[in-house]
Amino acid sequence: MQGLSSDARGIAVGRELLVLFPTLDWLVSFLGAYSDEASLDDLVPTMTLEHVRRQGGGHAILLRCAAADGYAVDRLARLSSATRGQLYTGVASVFVRWRQRDAPFGYDLATPLAAPAEEVLVVDVDVSASYRTIDRMDPVELIQRLQLRPVPLPLTGIAADPELCGLKELALALVAPGLAARTLAYLWRLEVPMAGYYVELDGDQRPSLLLRLRNPRGRVLDVLAGTPGIELLAPVSARAAVEIGFAHPIQPASASACFPGEEMFLFRGKVGRVERLDAAPRFIDGRHLVQNTGASRLREVTQLREAELDPLRVDLKLRPSAHPREPRGTLISWDQADLLRHLVYLIPPSALAASRLIPLEEGVVVLTGSAVGARSAAAAAGLGAGAIVPLGRRLGAVAPGVLVVDGYELWPRVRPSLMRQLLGLGPEDHALFLSPTADPIRVRPEQLLPLDAALIGRLSLGEATVRAPDEAAPAPGEVDNEKLGRFALWGFGGFSGVSSAPALPEGNDDGPGPGPGQ
Repeated sequence: MQGLSSDARGIAVGRELLVLFPTLDWLVSFLGAYSDEASLDDLVPTMTLEHVRRQGGGHAILLRCAAADGYAVDRLARLSSATRGQLYTGVASVFVRWRQRDAPFGYDLATPLAAPAEEVLVVDVDVSASYRTIDRMDPVELIQRLQLRPVPLPLTGIAADPELCGLKELALALVAPGLAARTLAYLWRLEVPMAGYYVELDGDQRPSLLLRLRNPRGRVLDVLAGTPGIELLAPVSARAAVEIGFAHPIQPASASACFPGEEMFLFRGKVGRVERLDAAPRFIDGRHLVQNTGASRLREVTQLREAELDPLRVDLKLRPSAHPREPRGTLISWDQADLLRHLVYLIPPSALAASRLIPLEEGVVVLTGSAVGARSAAAAAGLGAGAIVPLGRRLGAVAPGVLVVDGYELWPRVRPSLMRQLLGLGPEDHALFLSPTADPIRVRPEQLLPLDAALIGRLSLGEATVRAPDEAAPAPGEVDNEKLGRFALWGFGGFSGVSSAPALPEGNDDGPGPGPGQ
């Protein structure tokens, strides 16, 4: 067959491919499946779509495109068979069936065939058919006008999973003209990062507001999605956005060739329209879109009336709380002090060095560590004996240097820096709330004793006595130089208890060996 050749694997491949679909819906399914695996930009430039009539009766959709290598054609065959399509290869107006399991290298015509004028001849294993073109379709226009498919949203709202709706990092909101001012005021009051501009849509007398929201909160998205007149759109490519609750049949990100130029496409699912903006949106920062409607002027405060605030002031007090806190210290009664001495041997050196001890009438307070006046990283991190010793009652920190007994909290809750200011604490002072009925205790930095120095006693060292030697000093030594033989490593007789080799006869320095007559 003319136009049919074999590739590197020996498979018969024509210059063109033809895919036959029974209906338009199956063609759309094929394009959607192909866009999930590959880019439609490789297929669209050479693709043509035709609505044809079969010679014996019936209609079909023909997709024609240029053939690539055998691997790419195999992918087309797999996807087309999954979407009720049939793949053929050939050139001009005659096509034969693509290879199957029974024919791994493809098919060829046994006898030459010619298609009728203005018709396409499709030859299968046991049948052939002719198709005449009725209408031609533009693939780009078809993809742009495809109807969106509804998809379910999370039952608990968009706030439960914004990433599922494609709105985690960026969201677009199309606001009706009558709601633009109120929507801007609502988003500005919540300090939502936004930008927008007004667009004129077909059929609308007043321009609508298109907003761009970056990293929107889930609650804000739920409010916007539930407001009539506001449509949330998820960006799916650089020049396309789809309304949430709907999905495009194909992946627009893999079909950039279908959105040519600088136009922006907004796919609206509820109204069933595709809005084509003439150019890419030029968003303006949201602070320039909000108007200040306040007519009053600010006046300067001349004098504060401090005396009138006295009836409003309240005292800090302890109240029960179930909020768990990391232990920063412990209060040990005096009857358990002996147990603390025994537990010192089990405390790691770093924790022991970071701990401080405060002897009080109520007991012994062991501080684990504090960010106030910390001398080491272990003390600042709270790595001390107070978190390890299983004695006494735990103390938790409600502010830097302010500790309360476990199970209580200071009420009302104020910021940590203000709490230290209200208690009148110095830069390295600590405050201990040991009981709801007792007054708090101020501990100054000089009253904090190192735990290791407070619990470990001193050792008494004895004086060393120096004794003069009784024996006399040894006499000066003498050095004897003796001639070494050939085997010097045998040593000398009588030296340090090492046996020596037998003496050699005089006048013979050649070493041991057989004498005369031996």
